Amino acid sequence: MSLSISIPFFLTYLGYDPLDVSLVLLVAVGVSTFYIYFYTLLKIDIKKKLILMGFLLVVSLAFLYIFENLPGLIAALVIGAISLSGKDMATNQSLEQYTIGIVERDQRAKNLAFSLYNFLSYASGAAASAFLYLSETQNFRLIFITVLGLAIVQVAIYSVLKFPVLNRADPTGKAKPETRRRIRTMSSLFFVDSVGGGLVNTSIITLWFEVVYHVTLSQAGLIFIGVNIITAGSIIISGYLSSSIGLVRTMVYSHIISNIFLFLIPVFHFLVWSEALLFIRQSTSQMDVPARDSFVNTIIPEESRVRGNSSFLAYRNAGQVPGPGLAGILFEVFPSGIFITAALTKIAYDLTFYFKFRGVRT
Repeated sequence: MSLSISIPFFLTYLGYDPLDVSLVLLVAVGVSTFYIYFYTLLKIDIKKKLILMGFLLVVSLAFLYIFENLPGLIAALVIGAISLSGKDMATNQSLEQYTIGIVERDQRAKNLAFSLYNFLSYASGAAASAFLYLSETQNFRLIFITVLGLAIVQVAIYSVLKFPVLNRADPTGKAKPETRRRIRTMSSLFFVDSVGGGLVNTSIITLWFEVVYHVTLSQAGLIFIGVNIITAGSIIISGYLSSSIGLVRTMVYSHIISNIFLFLIPVFHFLVWSEALLFIRQSTSQMDVPARDSFVNTIIPEESRVRGNSSFLAYRNAGQVPGPGLAGILFEVFPSGIFITAALTKIAYDLTFYFKFRGVRT
């Protein structure tokens, strides 16, 4: 989260305009998508994969800290697969989700476990935003060395944890036709959702507030403290709501509400109104995430879950690829169109997903 908020300011500090920043974000999403899809093909166990990916992140952040320029940033993005989306869409996510799905067998417990998993992600995002706000600094080296230290801690944590052995019940590695169809269908739908999400990821929202309202890095940090605290709280509620009305309804109802407010963010051209609407949007924006994680790790058989999760994550990342480029164009001609286009695209996904999976019981 620290990098997602600070990188647009870092590139502006280096003299790059919004279109240039958008192109760098596009590179970041494209590289991370490649990693996500192909990394799971490595024939090593979960723990080794997580440690290796963590080590590459450490190396990438070291490059960024040492060189502190555009080539150093590009090298970091390529080596560490840093997506800059502001969401937990890293290569390790599919493996962590598989682990939760295996450990928690009871559906209610699984729903709550995925809520806690996503809650901690956004709680850490709130902490990162608070760091940027309280530091009140444009000292990017301080930001980079702090993130580097956290990456080292991550590797240490992976090193001491235990992870389940991958279920390879199907020796051919091929899922059943019904499972393959279901993975393809959901992957395509998640792709559509991410096309809209790619227009409004953390870095682009940060850039929008910087361009339209001329906020500082510290002010952006303050905005995202609120965003992440509200999001974290809503995610905890999501676990209980899913057990009450079902996973699909939780996903769709909360998402449609959030996208209505997403549409409204640029309508009233006042900073306080845009901030308020962003906060209201976040109160339901990510309630679908733990429900979605629990849903896919329930209806997909165990032996296909890692591959399925990787496919979903890769499609979601791939859907974000055109977002920064399109956002860069819209910044030049119609900045408000970023939110309007994203909202309409995501609502189309919500309705399609509901009519496709409303009959699935979990």
